[in-house]
Amino acid sequence: MSKRPFSPKSRAHARPLIKRCPSGGEVNATAMKAAIGDINLPPELCDDSLLHVLSYADTSSLVHFTRGTNNAIRDRCRSTLDSKIWKDTFENHNLAPLDIERNSNPPDYYNGLRRRLTLFSNLSGKTVGRKKLKHSYNLPSRFFHFVPILPSDFMHYPPASAENNGANDISFHLVDSHHHDGGESDAYEYDDSEHLIDLEDGDLNDMDNDLDQTMYSSNLDPPPVEFSCDSYSLTSAGTGSELVFLNPFSGTIEVRNVLDNAVGNDESILEQAMLQASERIVNQRQKHNSSPTHNHDDENSEIIAGEAFHRSSMYDTPPKQVLYSVDDYFDLDLNEYFGEHTPFKHRRSSGNVTSDWVGVDSHSALSDSKSLTGTFIGAARILTMEPEQHGDEELACTEVFAWSNFDHETGEVVVGDSNSSPYCFKHVVKVAGSFYFLDVCANKLKVFASFQAGSCPFEVTHDGGEARRRARSNRAMAEINDNDSVVNEDGEPIRMSRTIFCLPLIKCDDSQSSTPESIRSKFPVPDSSIKAQYPVSSFSIDPTGNILVVGTVNGTVEIWDTSRSTDPRRTQLLSVRQSFLKRHRAMTLDERNTSKTLESVAKASNNEPEDATMRESSIQDDIALLAIGEEEFPHKHPTSKISQIYLPRHLTAHKGGFVTKQRNADNGTTLLLWQTPSMFLDAARSPDRFQITAMINAPLSAQCHPEVHYDGRRLLVFGKDHIGLIILVYHVLGSRFDQDEFNGSDKKKHNIKGEESGGVINLVEECRVKFVNRIRHAGLDGLEYFDSMLMTANERYIVINTKAGHLIGCDGRNASEGLLVIDLEDSRSGEAAV
Repeated sequence: MSKRPFSPKSRAHARPLIKRCPSGGEVNATAMKAAIGDINLPPELCDDSLLHVLSYADTSSLVHFTRGTNNAIRDRCRSTLDSKIWKDTFENHNLAPLDIERNSNPPDYYNGLRRRLTLFSNLSGKTVGRKKLKHSYNLPSRFFHFVPILPSDFMHYPPASAENNGANDISFHLVDSHHHDGGESDAYEYDDSEHLIDLEDGDLNDMDNDLDQTMYSSNLDPPPVEFSCDSYSLTSAGTGSELVFLNPFSGTIEVRNVLDNAVGNDESILEQAMLQASERIVNQRQKHNSSPTHNHDDENSEIIAGEAFHRSSMYDTPPKQVLYSVDDYFDLDLNEYFGEHTPFKHRRSSGNVTSDWVGVDSHSALSDSKSLTGTFIGAARILTMEPEQHGDEELACTEVFAWSNFDHETGEVVVGDSNSSPYCFKHVVKVAGSFYFLDVCANKLKVFASFQAGSCPFEVTHDGGEARRRARSNRAMAEINDNDSVVNEDGEPIRMSRTIFCLPLIKCDDSQSSTPESIRSKFPVPDSSIKAQYPVSSFSIDPTGNILVVGTVNGTVEIWDTSRSTDPRRTQLLSVRQSFLKRHRAMTLDERNTSKTLESVAKASNNEPEDATMRESSIQDDIALLAIGEEEFPHKHPTSKISQIYLPRHLTAHKGGFVTKQRNADNGTTLLLWQTPSMFLDAARSPDRFQITAMINAPLSAQCHPEVHYDGRRLLVFGKDHIGLIILVYHVLGSRFDQDEFNGSDKKKHNIKGEESGGVINLVEECRVKFVNRIRHAGLDGLEYFDSMLMTANERYIVINTKAGHLIGCDGRNASEGLLVIDLEDSRSGEAAV
């Protein structure tokens, strides 16, 4: 029972029982003795007391108690306690909720937990029998798949007749030659006679066209794939395979399976073909077993298997749902964006309009009771109208789409299947201006956006003195930060502002025609605004919509309470530089126990800190910096902007913590892990203030912009080092169920250095992050430092873009650019999908 570092007796007061139960200490001792000595539990031990005792057990002890003791205990657990025990254990591991299925069967948390832990073991290389050297374990080749991204001219989708039949194949079947010319015959009645393939006339034409198209496409090399923005995202934080994809060729937003049209190596292709053939053989037998006269011969299974393999390789799989199609571009009415009933009515002009997608993303809606209510797919674009005459003002309109699989008003959830997608609820919001950072709250249907200074319609025009003061502030920020802080990817300057606006999403129905009222309603006024101390560089909202984490260009982090969207309140102000300085001073004076993160709780009447105090503190910090040697100060660029904030998609900020990214052109990328003491202690008795618990100086090239994924337990970093592209895997202590794995990291290995550390520096006495694996593969190749590096992941899949997919597998179309998918589900393990 080693999940927690302290004894159950010391924690008895922290877990109140649901009802009165007898003899606390004696009951605990008796229960543990029953689990080990195989005796019967006393009848006075009620279920609440037993659950309280088992709450201190680790996973292996729970398995031994519920599955490895006597029949009486096993029967009692399976009849009344199993669902509660494994549900709590599953949730306490900080794992993503089980995906909602169409059937109404109760969730299987026991097998779901086994599967999730196996997936993490496959990722970290801890599975028994695998060799691992110096934190480098290359995943088996069968885990890697290549999804080519091709224009529609290169894709071979099934004809309309096949799609209507719900099958991704051509309509042919095997017939007996002796009955081919006769009357009625059983198309699937096999005997030892010759078998022929019966094709319909329309299918012959379709096959001829497909054959011509295949020969035409195979003679041409596919065009290069360029992702100009975040173009794909897995919609599930757990093990779901659904992917939202912004097609770089057609501009459509599609929902597809992540492994649709995937190409693997020879081993995986053979395994997949055998699996599909076996499934079709079983399906064929089940159909014919209903006939009393049918007598199936196993020798004919080879024919069915060949037919199955032929069908599976005939056509590409089309998307399950198209959220924004090519037709929508042609149906675009510019009057709804720049017309008379929009904020541009006094600045109307005519000119060419350009529509640029900013990116797509997916979000989980987490209710206040911490239960998953649904999934949101968000997409944003900016429509720009060029002026006809030189010197005229350029008009820009921001539009944010949101498609959900649940009705926010009724709570109804629509569940799709393998061939359909359930995103049938649509919301939209438009703003007269261009933003530079945006996030969507799926739970409260809100959009948080920061607009460039001078391009926001909600800002009040400043006088000349205020404009000069802001200009001086922008120049000061430019001197502090590197060039990446003040320019975007195109080299254009970003005029960052201090304000974040909260806008409501408006429900819309495409089947109804537009009216002046509906056009005006899609340009709402903000519910509220948030003003940070420094210009905002990034922010992120947690799944409940109650906590907003804001990063600034000066290396500060602000925590805002947004539970009341009309009255947000800042609860904490953190400075990266001052946090490290306070830690260094405390260590120098041997007062480590008093070292705390700098925090300033804003009062309700005045949210702005005193400028004089901040200036005095900055002077003291600069003097202290001169006394600290370069080797003693671990953070080389603490005042760099917070370029990105990563929150778990299924956990609240106080439960999962968050990760901030800072990048410097000279020193590379630094990741900081922020956690609260309440993550490991009683929330009612411990402070909920965030502090830096660990730092990662990513061992990557300073030129690349790495991608990061954080889910509260795993931290993945995709970047490029001196060898090539690489994925770094870190394990974060976010739950006491992982305490045993971190207990092995004794003081000698608490802050190891060199290649084995992965750049990890733990800043508290207890180890919170450890480096577990690095992944290299031939498919991770081809991207240069100027190419976009994108990554999305959940607990089963890791998806990145690649230009060397032909080194994984080839489907005959000479494709080498697309998506590289790592599927951590080992088909050889025989684990059932949960």
